[in-house]
Amino acid sequence: MLTWTLLLLLMDHVLCVPVPVNISIWSFNLEHILHFVPGPGTPASARFTVQALKFSRKWKDVPQCATMKPGQQCNLTLVFKDPLDSYQARVQAFTPNQRSNWTKSALFQPLPDTMLGPPRLMLSGCGNCLLLQVSPPLLKTDQLLSLFWKLHVQVQRSRDGAQFNLSMPMREGIRVEHLQRGVEYCVTVVVHTVFNDNSTPGKRLCALSGPPDTAPVARAWLVAVMSVLLFFLLGSWLLCWAPGSRALWHRCWPGP
Repeated sequence: MLTWTLLLLLMDHVLCVPVPVNISIWSFNLEHILHFVPGPGTPASARFTVQALKFSRKWKDVPQCATMKPGQQCNLTLVFKDPLDSYQARVQAFTPNQRSNWTKSALFQPLPDTMLGPPRLMLSGCGNCLLLQVSPPLLKTDQLLSLFWKLHVQVQRSRDGAQFNLSMPMREGIRVEHLQRGVEYCVTVVVHTVFNDNSTPGKRLCALSGPPDTAPVARAWLVAVMSVLLFFLLGSWLLCWAPGSRALWHRCWPGP
């Protein structure tokens, strides 16, 4: 009986620090930050340590997060390196002679669970079209993810709000064809991946499709001028050269 009493007292002594709560991982552009809150009643002198688990492997210490103070965050970007793998983190509070139980985060998958920032967009007119130069957001990874990008483009005509949407694989140069000349269009671009629709839309940009097409007006003026000239020449011929109009001939070109 004495042995069990001592064991219970020892366990109570070791595990009396409140466990951390509200464990979560916030991720933006594949930069992963672990957040947690000290449990109610945690001593001000307590510190916190973090371990990480790659799917189906063992828990490992995160050295840069071994003695964290309350309110500090743990950057797991270099720990959760593979965007397509699965990870988990856990946090423990401790004092010089006491430790809490571990509190685990939910399972975390970097690429599906991150929030993607807005793409970079440049917009210019090209006649009856718009030319879009699109660059994906800058991610905190050295892995190539170009095969996973997809692009959603919304085009809206400023004059009346008429709009249409385009979806396509990610590429830098995009032509939006069959627009009216000399009309302003506004474009919003969102970048997704095949695993993730958590994206921030890019800034809405507007531009004229191109200068108005003056060719029809120029053709109309040319036809009008040619018609007047032809009418004048025909009238002159009738007055001066038609048979039986010798009197008019002398009127047009009087002799010496």
